[in-house]
Amino acid sequence: MIYLGVPYGSNFGWGVLGKEIAFAMARSTDVRVIAPPDIDQRLDDEFERYHLRRLLVSPSDVSSANVPLIQAAIGRTLDPFVPGLPPAAVGYAVFEEDRLLPEAVAQARRNYRHLVAASGYCANVLRQHGLTEVSVLPHGVDTTRFTPRTEPRTFLQDRFVIFSGGKFELRKGQDIVIRAYKVLQDRHKDVMLVHSWHNVWPKTRDTMAASPHIRYFPPRDDDYHAWISALLASHGIDLDRVIPVGPRNHRLLPDLYHATDLGIFPNRAEGGNNMVLMEYLACGKPALASYNTGHKDILRRSNAVLIESHRPIEFRPYGELLATWHDPSLDETIAKLEWCYQNRGRLQSIAKQAAVDMRAFSWTRLADGLLGIAKEGVPAEA
Repeated sequence: MIYLGVPYGSNFGWGVLGKEIAFAMARSTDVRVIAPPDIDQRLDDEFERYHLRRLLVSPSDVSSANVPLIQAAIGRTLDPFVPGLPPAAVGYAVFEEDRLLPEAVAQARRNYRHLVAASGYCANVLRQHGLTEVSVLPHGVDTTRFTPRTEPRTFLQDRFVIFSGGKFELRKGQDIVIRAYKVLQDRHKDVMLVHSWHNVWPKTRDTMAASPHIRYFPPRDDDYHAWISALLASHGIDLDRVIPVGPRNHRLLPDLYHATDLGIFPNRAEGGNNMVLMEYLACGKPALASYNTGHKDILRRSNAVLIESHRPIEFRPYGELLATWHDPSLDETIAKLEWCYQNRGRLQSIAKQAAVDMRAFSWTRLADGLLGIAKEGVPAEA
């Protein structure tokens, strides 16, 4: 028996990560997922909900300090997802800030025997702060669901459709997308933008106020589509050539990705490996992406068009310096976006290689790696 303290859900990163780890572990071992009673968690898919329900236990069922326990280590504080439990054999860490508080480091030593980082970036930050029991295991991607298709899309076959996904915030770089897309929009009449930027956390959404590229204003009410459309229009974006996409079931995302020609991901920091990017690549779709932080674990010049020029940008959401991120060059982003538009044929070999490369990043590989460390103390790749 092994216990797993992770978030689960259908349409946010940690939630998808948690449920996929749980299901992958359940295929090979007896696993129980700890469900804190004070946290509202749910799955949209009825079959997944049924399957997970058979694995759930309450924190009170985990009383022995000898049971193997794997916990999500949340954010720069590295807090265990389920508090009040015995120390975990493994903490799976995903965070974007490169400055950790001394108390967070001390707490991590008490709470986890070993920390597994989702990216080389996170692992380096942990080691720089004196934590030595650290390994790296990147995210997985479901390549049975996110897979290439040969049939043409139904709509917009005569358009060059650019996709941008990820919750709207400074870290994800949608301000760079807006500026770069505006240039392409003005040059080429067949260009369109499909964006999936919904963000239910105002605290992270409002970090876009620090953007060096756009004039940010927060929404006045809960009408997300009206607000994001007004923001785009204020920067000269032709709304007749934009399709906004709200939250949708994770199972429906392949249809969204396959309705587009190119994904653009000029992210400033990724503590993981960018789940949306991995899914897009696994579908055999070409991507223009920043080569920094967690992206470096999955991207190569052979499987993506890389934005390689960066400058440091300080992340100070509350005045305190939390991180120095990598700000992708807007000029390079525009130039390479134009290159992608002009070289669609050459993009196909890049996209084909991306789909092949993503097969190495399975959820089973991640689950087995975590299990091996939790049960045997055998480190994953250093």
